[in-house]
Order: sequence, then structure tokens, then C-alpha cells
Amino acid sequence: MKSVLFAKNTQDLLSQLKNNQGLVVVGGCTGIEALPEKAISVHGIKELSKIERHERYIDVGPGATLSELIDVGQHHIPQILYEALGSIANPMIRNMATIGGNICSEGHKRTLYAPLLALDTRLELRNQTETIIEPLATFKEIPKGFVLTNIRISLIDEDIAIFRRIGTENRITQASASYAFIANTEKNTLVEVKLAFAGPFVFQSKSFQNLLIGHRLPLSKKDIDQIQERIVEEFETVAENQMISDVVKQQFMNLTRYSFEQLT
Repeated sequence: MKSVLFAKNTQDLLSQLKNNQGLVVVGGCTGIEALPEKAISVHGIKELSKIERHERYIDVGPGATLSELIDVGQHHIPQILYEALGSIANPMIRNMATIGGNICSEGHKRTLYAPLLALDTRLELRNQTETIIEPLATFKEIPKGFVLTNIRISLIDEDIAIFRRIGTENRITQASASYAFIANTEKNTLVEVKLAFAGPFVFQSKSFQNLLIGHRLPLSKKDIDQIQERIVEEFETVAENQMISDVVKQQFMNLTRYSFEQLT
């Protein structure tokens, strides 16, 4: 018989995890086909559902729903994140689905992963005695005995921000993925570039992003051809052993070219 427990606060949650072997933390449960045998919900834990905006970042509890984040308003969260949130399912699902669940779903990466990567998101993970700050770019899984307690999202003033969802609308399949691109310019020079892809696998190249910093604008067709050749080569190297369709590869190529054409 399956059981779902509830916690009064974060400390109670951590205590129950320590004392109940095999207990699994769950959120809105919209992304799982079946509940685990023993689960504990973050629903109702206020400190895990907070949304606090600061000057340079926004702190979001993993239990905050997608609708609650949308309600913050498109002028108060990064535009690329706002668009990604609005592309997910429908209002009923967004009222239940949590940002923590979107990030921590096993296997196929969900819609918010790429924009959160592009926004240099950092995760706070806690157990009863220790706190770990983990960049989403290096995050693999939540360590045993730890829980995700905060998601810190950078507030970037982007000159160009592009989000696209790839695949079937309102349904996650093997062909589903998300793409995010952010660029900032100053005096006809690229000063920041962020590009991320997430779906069957995650792709983000720091070396490629750093290579573009300082590039003079506008980009010529030759510049774009050379840039795209480099990023597609890196993408295909990562994708070589992954289950990914030619259609998704082509869409990635089209999106990268479109993104860099906005810099001409």
C-alpha cells in the first residue's frame, strides 16, 4: 500500500527523510506516472514555496507552482523564463506543477531546464547539518538525505532573449526539448552569450560562449556560418550517443542560426 506523508516545515521534512528509509520527496506529481511506495510532499511548507525578488536575482522555493511564478509578472522575472512557463501544459497543470519538480524530474529534461541554465541558476541543497550550493550546469541529482530548498535565478538585462520549445505541444516525448539564447551587447560588441539546450540530454558549451565574447557587431553571413559550424559540431559530438531524431538536430541548427542572425 502506498503512503504519502506531509511535513510541517523544512526541518520536519529533513527529520522524516532521515528516519524513514526509502522516503521520496514529491511536489505536484504532474510529471510522474505513479507515486513511489513511500512519498513525502513539500506541499504546504511555506519556506519551500516562497518567491523573493532581489536586485540581481530571484529566490524561488522548489514548492512554488508554475502559476505562482507567472503571477509575479513578466516585468519582474526574466522574459525568457516567463515565456517558458507559459508554454507548459495548461493553467490547471501549472496550478499543481512545481518548479522543483520541473528541474528534478528523472531522465528527460523538462521545459524550464534550458532557460534556467542560460540564467546561471544555482540550487541550494540541504540536509540536517550541511548546505550545498550547486550550479544547475553541474547538477546531476540530489544527494541522498538532502532536499532542494532554494532555486536562485539571475536577473539578467538581456538585449536579445530567445526561448523555443521543440516537439509536441503540451506533451513530453523523446522529440521534446527546450532551447534558450541570451545575448548582451555594448558599443557594437558582444559582452555576454548564453546558449542552452535540454531534452533527451543537456547541451551548453562554456568554451563556445567565452569564444564569442568581444566579437564585433554586426555579424556578417561569413561570421554566422563559422559560428554555427562550430556550435553544431560541438552539439553533434554530445548528441552522438544519444537517442535524438534528425528533426530535433535540424531544429537546433535552425534556432542557432536564427539567434545569431538577430545580431546582424
